[in-house]
Amino acid sequence: MELDNDFNEKGTTVTVKITATANNFLIESAKHSKRTKKCESELRLEDHLRRFSSISAIGITKNRCE
Repeated sequence: MELDNDFNEKGTTVTVKITATANNFLIESAKHSKRTKKCESELRLEDHLRRFSSISAIGITKNRCE
């Protein structure tokens, strides 16, 4: 995976509480990708924030490019 320049800059730490269901999905995804849960969650959050400008509920999003 090619690293974006943003990953070389200083970021921030965010602590969140997720449901047991979301945690199980995260564990599954991390195992499948051979990444840690931390790395998987960082990548998924970064991807979501780059692709979507807003979210009103799970599955109801507005694309960033709209």
